[in-house]
Amino acid sequence: MSKSFNYGDSDRSLEKLNTDIHWNKKYQEDLKNRIITDIEHTDLQNKSENRFSINTHNFSLGRRVTYSMMALMVLVGLIIGSSFISPAMAEVVSKIPYLNRLFHSEPVIVKLMDHLRNEGYQIASVSSSGNKVMEIYVDGTEEYVQGVSKDIENIAIETLKTNGVDAYTVKVVQNEMGELEQPSPKAQESYEEANRINQSLIHELNKQDYPDVTTQVGTSDDSGEWVLHIVIGIPTTEEQPEKIKSIVETVLKQETEKEFTLKYTSINLKVREQENRWGSVITTMIDGLYSKKEFKVNGFSYSAHPQPMTLSIKTTISSSNSESKQLGMKIEETVKEFLESDDVKKVIGDDKYQINVYSKDKKKIN
Repeated sequence: MSKSFNYGDSDRSLEKLNTDIHWNKKYQEDLKNRIITDIEHTDLQNKSENRFSINTHNFSLGRRVTYSMMALMVLVGLIIGSSFISPAMAEVVSKIPYLNRLFHSEPVIVKLMDHLRNEGYQIASVSSSGNKVMEIYVDGTEEYVQGVSKDIENIAIETLKTNGVDAYTVKVVQNEMGELEQPSPKAQESYEEANRINQSLIHELNKQDYPDVTTQVGTSDDSGEWVLHIVIGIPTTEEQPEKIKSIVETVLKQETEKEFTLKYTSINLKVREQENRWGSVITTMIDGLYSKKEFKVNGFSYSAHPQPMTLSIKTTISSSNSESKQLGMKIEETVKEFLESDDVKKVIGDDKYQINVYSKDKKKIN
């Protein structure tokens, strides 16, 4: 299974998803939480995404931390969170590899939002886009936003600089999103039905001792008629898939008389477990590589099937550039140093991995 983090592609995919399928709000929240749990170290599921447009985030889920690692986290937090670094402290932090510092600290996008809110600014959200623009959405009148825009921009630039982020520009935007449009009674009824069916499927599968089977129930408006869309994931290790299908179809028959589509997919539990473990590690690499101009990174994808875990990193440099090979090796060494560190090894274990760095013309440069 390949997961790609290319901003433009993911934005278009999300737009299509939102257009094609209207997910029940409660189920959507449950799904979002599961995705966040997956990509946040069991820490983007999802992050990323995509974690790159956020209101709040917590990237410390599930981390097993030794006392020495906790001390490192406190040290990094104090250093990165401070606008003043003494020469002695700067020397200490310079010896901590770049990606490892990020791994033990809160994402800069969260720090920035919290800082601005603590300063009293009416911040709705902060997001970063594919063209590496940090957009800060501010609630309030046009007059208010214009009045605070320069101060917010200066604080943001300083915060990014303090945290070693130099690949992003800052844009302050008035938040014009009003109240979300309320669904029609028919749509709301369909959302609620989708959620009820999903809960019934989960209950019955757990009752029958199939906790690893996944369920997704959505609904879409097909020319005025709301149609249910159901996807069931069955582990490849399951010896009686037909029994699972029978349980699913029995529940559906009991729960709805409406038209629905039903699709069965295969789930590799070993790959899923591995991707869960790698979640916060992947998130850190994306954050770090995108945030530094020197890396020239504009795309990242990973795949755990087939093995080994393969990391593919796309850059903006041409293979004909005399410095392309040097850049490719620098990125590989930065990633490898991170993956071979003790704290990351505690997360990914002895998993084999491969690092591929590509030029903008899709040539391997490492």
